[in-house]
Amino acid sequence: MSSANPPSFLKVLSLREYEILKAASQRITPQAGEIPGLDLAQKIDTTLAKVSESLAREFKLLLLVFEYGAPLLGLSLKTFTRMSPSEKDRYLSGWERSKLPFKRMGFQAIKRSTLGAYYGSEESWPGIGYRGPWLDKGYPYDYLGKEIQHPN
Repeated sequence: MSSANPPSFLKVLSLREYEILKAASQRITPQAGEIPGLDLAQKIDTTLAKVSESLAREFKLLLLVFEYGAPLLGLSLKTFTRMSPSEKDRYLSGWERSKLPFKRMGFQAIKRSTLGAYYGSEESWPGIGYRGPWLDKGYPYDYLGKEIQHPN
């Protein structure tokens, strides 16, 4: 499938970019793979559709640099998505601990997008013990901020 004709479930990412992000998110949050129907890369794609075009374009470029960084820099003959799980973990760790600010910031962008999608997904809440937002659930006691949430 060409990137010019992405699957209908993708709003911003090409299929290639989606595969890169999915591979990274599976290493960052492996527990997400145990939750049926939870696709973090697709959730991030949906979020990218809501940000500025320039920010989405920069994120897409980051994914391509991340994918092809190892072969281009002579660190490996494999792209990120073709690495074994342990190689992927070492590659991610290398970006996280790099002396180059670009790589550290790129790692943080991928990691924080992944974690935001994971912890923001209702599907993950039972597994982490989160019962959902309290807003409009009612409280058994008075508290200082109550009038902010319920001004009437």
